[in-house]
Amino acid sequence: MNIAMFSDTYLPQVNGVVTMIRLLEENLRKMGHRVFIYTINHPKASPMENVYRIPSLKFPWEKDQRIGLPIDYKKLLKNVSDKKVDIIHTHTPVIVGYVAGFASRSLKLPGVNTYHTMMEEYVHYIPFMEPLLRVYMKGATRRFCNHYKAVIAPSQKIMKLLLGYGVKVPIEVIPNGVRLEPFQKEFSIEELSEFKKRLQIPSDRKLFIFVGRLGEEKSIDKLLENMQRLLQTRKDAHLLLVGGGPLEGYLRKLAVQLKIRDHVTFSGYLSWPEEVSLAYHSSDAFVIASHTETFGLVVLEAIAAGLPVIAYKDDSFYGMVVDGENGFLCAEKDKICEAMLQLLEQEKLLKRFSENSRKFSLQFSDEENARKTVALYERLLAKPRQDND
Repeated sequence: MNIAMFSDTYLPQVNGVVTMIRLLEENLRKMGHRVFIYTINHPKASPMENVYRIPSLKFPWEKDQRIGLPIDYKKLLKNVSDKKVDIIHTHTPVIVGYVAGFASRSLKLPGVNTYHTMMEEYVHYIPFMEPLLRVYMKGATRRFCNHYKAVIAPSQKIMKLLLGYGVKVPIEVIPNGVRLEPFQKEFSIEELSEFKKRLQIPSDRKLFIFVGRLGEEKSIDKLLENMQRLLQTRKDAHLLLVGGGPLEGYLRKLAVQLKIRDHVTFSGYLSWPEEVSLAYHSSDAFVIASHTETFGLVVLEAIAAGLPVIAYKDDSFYGMVVDGENGFLCAEKDKICEAMLQLLEQEKLLKRFSENSRKFSLQFSDEENARKTVALYERLLAKPRQDND
């Protein structure tokens, strides 16, 4: 079949949504389907086959994000029609997402939406309108999703959230998948040692790692505060933060204020998956305090690399982190340091958690995600074509 995917974020941007789109489109093509991408233009973007870009501007409050501009809809509809698209799949409920809904209704094509991001948790980037936007976003999400024939939720958590918003169309839980092989790769002692040396991390440190966007919604300040408490007992602990984002400057200053700067490393962005996998394998455990995850892609990468996980208790990690089996799920963010200490002081426990993480990761794969998505496409295509209103 011919599949049109619409997204407000795509290469050269690097984030979880882009990763999932790339994995899905690659697997769909391997299965013999044709995939066309409709996304925003980007100043660093290179021409790519089957990628259609609309004009965009830098988002005023977030320099790493861009927002699409009004476009020539007739030209877009002709492009989609000429490609004989069978189904439309959108991944973001912003400008390009609304363009996708318009194309779906205009061309009477079945549309499906994957709800990757808890949009309500991002309105703090427009602080003077946050209270109003929180209310608006719930209604906007409900209306947006109800225009589609079906919604894909990456986790039970997101399905419950959308039902609470009043989404009435069928919601199918299809867990995101990861290409496990790059994270299962074994690295030599020399490679691991060289990586730590490059980042100036002392070789005798017990290393906790977080990978992701350095934004307010990730609660990285809580990780720093927990590190401060942990270091009162374990002077050999170290925290590696992989990624970038709007709070990086603030977090660097906070590490200084907490007097733990010598025990925290900001690596910036690392190439995915090679360097990111190396970072996981150089570490002893993964930590995350976020409560806004829709699925927890980085957690899946971490367990595929064999890392125990210490996380704030969240339904998005269901099946990936089992409390007491391959990590700890903490009911309070301020208690994360206690779990970190317990893991450091019990070597056998750390080893058992590591082995279990590898086993649990096998339940998730990018191939399985693609198979389930195609099955949903086929069910939607089997129904008579009509407007999505």
